[in-house]
Amino acid sequence: MKPAWLEALYGKKFFVSCSIHETSKKNEKNICCLDCCLSICPHCVLSHRSHRLLQIRRYVYHEVVRLEDLEKLIDCSNIQAYTINAAKVLFIKKRPQNRQFKGSGNYCTSCDRSLQEPFFHCSLGCKVDFVFKHYKDLSPFL
Repeated sequence: MKPAWLEALYGKKFFVSCSIHETSKKNEKNICCLDCCLSICPHCVLSHRSHRLLQIRRYVYHEVVRLEDLEKLIDCSNIQAYTINAAKVLFIKKRPQNRQFKGSGNYCTSCDRSLQEPFFHCSLGCKVDFVFKHYKDLSPFL
């Protein structure tokens, strides 16, 4: 079973306007409240100040999370990280690509995306899928 916060991270919409603060500037939902399992905007943070919050960022039109923030919640080993603004980030969701040719190197265990060695997963989602498929239990990785 996946923890509720992980389901929220996959399922909630980010980078959309907050309906509660629709008239405010900078009202884009870019934070996941891990305790309430909600996507929230910076104006909503006050009512969640004692909760665990995870900032969602965008990189190449995809949602990412800083590695140092995510690894406090789940084992992020073997997931390829990327550097943006001097911070290592991980993609949250799968980013499939068609393999045009079989080159050298590693490929994602779930979606076949080409990866740098020594990585086996292109995103948190692909690692979680792999763990469930092979181990049926995510708890050792939390």
